[in-house]
Amino acid sequence: MPNATPKSVFYIGSPEIFSKGASAIHIMKMCQAMSRLGIRTTLLIPAYRTPGEMFQYYGVESNFRIVSFPYFRNTTVRNILHGVRASVYAGKRRKDFDLAVTRNIVFASLAANIFRLPTVYDAHHPPVTGARALLKTFMGSKRLVRFSTNSRGLGEIYLREGLPPGKLVVAHNGVDLRGYRALPGKSRARADLGLPQDKKIVCYAGNIYEGRGIEHLIEIAPGMSGVLFLIVGGLESDVKRCRSLAREKRAENIRFTSYVHHDTVPLYLVASDVLVMPYTSQMTIRGGTLARDFTSPIKLFEYMASGRPVVATSIPSVCEILEDGVNALLVPPDSPGALAAGIKRTLDDPALAKTLSERASADVLGYTWEARAKKLLGID
Repeated sequence: MPNATPKSVFYIGSPEIFSKGASAIHIMKMCQAMSRLGIRTTLLIPAYRTPGEMFQYYGVESNFRIVSFPYFRNTTVRNILHGVRASVYAGKRRKDFDLAVTRNIVFASLAANIFRLPTVYDAHHPPVTGARALLKTFMGSKRLVRFSTNSRGLGEIYLREGLPPGKLVVAHNGVDLRGYRALPGKSRARADLGLPQDKKIVCYAGNIYEGRGIEHLIEIAPGMSGVLFLIVGGLESDVKRCRSLAREKRAENIRFTSYVHHDTVPLYLVASDVLVMPYTSQMTIRGGTLARDFTSPIKLFEYMASGRPVVATSIPSVCEILEDGVNALLVPPDSPGALAAGIKRTLDDPALAKTLSERASADVLGYTWEARAKKLLGID
């Protein structure tokens, strides 16, 4: 496995862009991070807008190059065609880069077996049925320089699939700390967002698919007067479902913002008193895949960077990062009562809240996008 720092990298991704999902955010942040490390980075991506619009929309520096390919709305078609086109493009320009990094399994297979390109495959979810055959074609290839996963739980899944242990590197997701250095204080943030100054605010930020525990927040909200539960984000269909449930439960102290731009999320976090991740044992990612053992939510690291205490449920993947009573307060999943007790304890104990938030702020220094990029690229 080469140890030299690559001078030039091609990053191949095929996410749904200009959407409310995290995949495109992740890819743009990773390319920005690699460029910040002094590596000449080119992103090969299917897109229907100009690179300038993409840099602006995702709030990243225009310090890397974007090469656009035809965009297809259908996810399967987009992934397959982009994998083929990008591998041909990279194969013809193999002298222009030292390493390819990809989340596209079609590209990884073609790069390793046909074009013989040094490649890092970056997995973010378990293999689906149709991808297993492709996975087998390159897991043992000499051209597969590294196989990264964003949690230890996900790494274990791929080891059971036959991945050679020496190929695996675990690189959790991260945060861009520069976005947290010039944020206003709590009072100013609330004024800017139109939030009340006289209430304690408990905030959840992110998607609100089933299993994310929003139902538990709705259940406990009526019993916590003086507290505003703030739910930031979510697809309109999920927000509509949760608002209906809140009305049914008479949870008048819960507010849903619907989707907000990613760059606005830090302001909501610093406006809050406690940040929650109430995931249940049945938490899922988009598409309904059970994810408690392998998820690596970007918001977890943003929570830690915000300087606010975190109350989270102790699902396995979260426990890879958070430690009860050290950098967060962890409670059992599937128990609204335990969740309510954890929130109340944090709100009622300023010393505990300060200790947890300070340790989380220190721990998150090891979870930046630049730190993740170094792991993928093999930089010591």
